[in-house]
Amino acid sequence: MSRISKERKATYYIGMGMIVLGFILFISVFFFVAGAMKDPFRSSPPPFINSIIGMILMIAGSIVSNIGAKGAAGSGVILDPEQAREDLKPFNEAKGGMINDVVSNIDAIDHITKAQPPKEIIKIRCRNCNGLNDEDAKFCKSCGKEI
Repeated sequence: MSRISKERKATYYIGMGMIVLGFILFISVFFFVAGAMKDPFRSSPPPFINSIIGMILMIAGSIVSNIGAKGAAGSGVILDPEQAREDLKPFNEAKGGMINDVVSNIDAIDHITKAQPPKEIIKIRCRNCNGLNDEDAKFCKSCGKEI
């Protein structure tokens, strides 16, 4: 089983931390508003900028944690199919290896489909016009007479 590098693990946990911090900032606005309802004479406006910063942190954190989990190529940041396979190898092994099995069997499937001999085609001649017809034809394609 492949090991995930320490850098990818750190990137994943940094992204998760960003998500948690963003969520706390986002929720803090609701607690501020709830506290303001108890004391309606408070003159300071609610810090709605915290909710915006919180949303931005949650979105950025999910991107960073996705890169940490799947690697730069596996998450689509770098468009390199070979590196993406390598980056996703631990992820696929954790999921049962189904994707790797499919990818490794693509060549085998190509060989099986290409190795089949062509189907033998049997034609019969019409007694009337000598035209070639399929073996299961009841009438001639050329003259229309019964075979």
